[in-house]
Amino acid sequence: MNSARDMRSQPESTPPAGPSTPPERPARPGFGPRLWRWTKRLLVLAAVGVVLLALVIGGAYLYYSRDLPSAEALRNYALPQVTKVRCADGSVCAEFFMPQGRRTVVDVTQLPPHVRDAFLAAEDADFYKHPGLDVFGMTRAAVKNLIPGSRKSGASTITQQVVKNMLLTPERSLSRKIREWILTPRVEEALTKDQILGLYINQSYFGQGRSGIEEAALYYFGKQAKQLSIGEATVLGGTVQSPNRINPERNIVRAKQRQRYVLGQMAQHGFLPKDVVEKELEKPIVLAPRPPPEVGPYYAEEIRRTLVARYGDEAVLTGGLRVDIAMDPKLQVAADEAVRKGLEAVDRRQGYRGALGTLEPARFERLKPLIARQIEEAGRRQKEGAYVADLASLSQSGEPTPKPAEAEEPVVTPAEEEEEATLSADEKLARDVKLEPLKEGLRVTGLVTQVDDAGKRARVDLVGRIAEIPFSTVPWARLKGKGAPAKMSDVMKPGDLVLVRVLRVTPTPALLEATLDQVPLVQGGLVVINPSNRNVVALVGGYDFQRSSFNRATQARRQPGSSFKPFLYGAALGSGRYTPISTVNDAPEAIRDPYTGKTWKPQNYDRAFDGPMTLREALTKSKNTVSVRLIEAITPATAIDFARRAGIRSALPENLTLALGTGEVSVLEAANAYATLQANGRYAEPLMLLKVTDARGKVLEEHQPAFEETLPPAVAYLTTSLMRSVVEEGTAKAVTELNRPAAGKTGTASENRDAWFSGFTADWVASAWVGFDDHSPLGSSETGGRAPLPIWLDFMRVAHQNLPSREFEVPAGVVQVRIDPATGLLAGNSVPGRLESFLEGTQPTAEAPPPGHVSPSDFFLQEGSRGGL
Repeated sequence: MNSARDMRSQPESTPPAGPSTPPERPARPGFGPRLWRWTKRLLVLAAVGVVLLALVIGGAYLYYSRDLPSAEALRNYALPQVTKVRCADGSVCAEFFMPQGRRTVVDVTQLPPHVRDAFLAAEDADFYKHPGLDVFGMTRAAVKNLIPGSRKSGASTITQQVVKNMLLTPERSLSRKIREWILTPRVEEALTKDQILGLYINQSYFGQGRSGIEEAALYYFGKQAKQLSIGEATVLGGTVQSPNRINPERNIVRAKQRQRYVLGQMAQHGFLPKDVVEKELEKPIVLAPRPPPEVGPYYAEEIRRTLVARYGDEAVLTGGLRVDIAMDPKLQVAADEAVRKGLEAVDRRQGYRGALGTLEPARFERLKPLIARQIEEAGRRQKEGAYVADLASLSQSGEPTPKPAEAEEPVVTPAEEEEEATLSADEKLARDVKLEPLKEGLRVTGLVTQVDDAGKRARVDLVGRIAEIPFSTVPWARLKGKGAPAKMSDVMKPGDLVLVRVLRVTPTPALLEATLDQVPLVQGGLVVINPSNRNVVALVGGYDFQRSSFNRATQARRQPGSSFKPFLYGAALGSGRYTPISTVNDAPEAIRDPYTGKTWKPQNYDRAFDGPMTLREALTKSKNTVSVRLIEAITPATAIDFARRAGIRSALPENLTLALGTGEVSVLEAANAYATLQANGRYAEPLMLLKVTDARGKVLEEHQPAFEETLPPAVAYLTTSLMRSVVEEGTAKAVTELNRPAAGKTGTASENRDAWFSGFTADWVASAWVGFDDHSPLGSSETGGRAPLPIWLDFMRVAHQNLPSREFEVPAGVVQVRIDPATGLLAGNSVPGRLESFLEGTQPTAEAPPPGHVSPSDFFLQEGSRGGL
């Protein structure tokens, strides 16, 4: 067995070695097999890549689809619409809206084809052809954006823009873009093309606080969107890309360039024949006259606050409500002007506070050409003069200049963000300088460039024009602690930024005639009521709403001073213990107030005491001592009750100081309480808001006056009769200029911190107040007859134009008899007398003795009277 195993283990025999030969290599595959092998490899890789890409896309789709808003929501989406407020004459006098601007929605299918096509040509010519995403356009934009130095380009379709603006946020990020791509097809499935275009046109921002084509058409061209011409439609179609930079009011040059592009696109895509486009290309853009400014901003803001309290912010600012109010626009304009004029007069008596700030000449020389270019490029409205610059924003010191609400642009587009990044600091400063159309009465801030004491003048640069201020117009401008200026350099110096008022617009290149101006610190309020229906026809709550929206007519409570006395005198008459000719002693006296426990010595304004006098004379001369004696006699509670029934709702102090008007009231309630007296005791709430209707026409509320007799008519009439003497003989004698029966009362609070005049005629009731917000004294000369009365009178002059003079209605229960003023007895045939009114049953019955007749009782009465002096 071993031998066999050994035999198996021996190697096989090999043939003898021959000549050496290399082994044969295998044949190399041909080109075809090799190509196929690589193709298979690439196909496998491609398949894997496609699978991975599909997984990534699917994962991204699922990831970014989470919490996406529903495209179906756009079916019933209600775009925010402006709430319009109509005044008594039917005109729209105020609008409430979101920061995105005013908007009135229109049906896009009712617009002419050229209006719709202008937006398609400007933004998405193939809108009606593609399914929402323009793949070719997206690819083209992506390639362009990869080119170094090229301006970034977008390829968003109109549907994508609707998705971005209405369903997503405007942030610029890949995640937002992916969500936009996901939602766009969904929106295309949920809505028709017309619905999508309607959302786009009504949602777009057009600059100057206007959203939606309807409001833009009204603002820029003074017509509805359906009335736009081809040229006007293409201007608006092109504005959407950069509404704050190329709207035709801001920059008519760039607006025209953009319009030409849109017109070219309309021709290229067949929206308009080329011959029509050629005619439009060279036509100038013509802007409509500027819409008139909204009147009564304080009145409108009071309405807005009232509506928001009842319906909430969203309903008021986005719900498209229709609101009717009691404001009469013509009377409101007169009230606004009266308050402005009156406060400026008070302010000038206070002196000059100095320049608003300074500006270095070198800095101004850098900024001036930039501002001049803005003036050159700004669109000019019909019936307006050239622009000048208001340089207030360039002030390096001095009073801060408030920015109007519209100065903050609510919508900034990506194109505008890119442009903003390229601007220098000077360009940004120049851009923020406000431009104003030149007109007489215009108030702007300019730079003093020359002061000529010898020539008695100064020159002020407004960039567009130069204004000259003669020294003769600035004697009022005395600085604090100094006397009247002796020369122009006492008032201003080169480099000062000063407020000027244009007095006369002269043809260029002549100098504008102007005067130095100043914004008052003193404030005021005025409320005007129609007593027949209690409509508040005008309301002013301050000097300038843009600077301060605090409404001093409704939100402030101030001491009425002596203008409260008619309610005290009315309560005394109503007590039955006094008549208009009852005698009360005007004499100094130290009084211990039982309600406060303090000893008090009332003083008259003139520090004089005139002895015994009738109630009529005491109110005419506004005697404080007599008022205190009256309230002592009838009690503060009785006076408060009378004031409450007249309409005073504010808290009143139940002590003797109430006689001097120490309780604080609003201008509105004071005016309405006086209206109760004018109406012979008939009270009703003052009406500002008359009717509210929702966007569908449903009436939400409606108001009519609800009168009730809260005061005896005869007592109210007697109180009015006493106040007529204030106008005819007393502290309000200036009112006689109206040449008609009038009644009223001046009021000056402690230390001259508040000054009032409240009064009425047979047609109108008004209360005017003047004071500082911080309760600083107005000055010893600023009384009710000097500060607020001119405001009241300026308004009443306008309000009574073309109205016949009317007497106050005499109610039942009033007896009018002729009395002898010396004795208070009936005037016989031999005694000259005057007509006096009494409550029935309180009139004198005895006749005055003939002149020269003296009785013993009369002698002692006269001696007693003299002894009281």
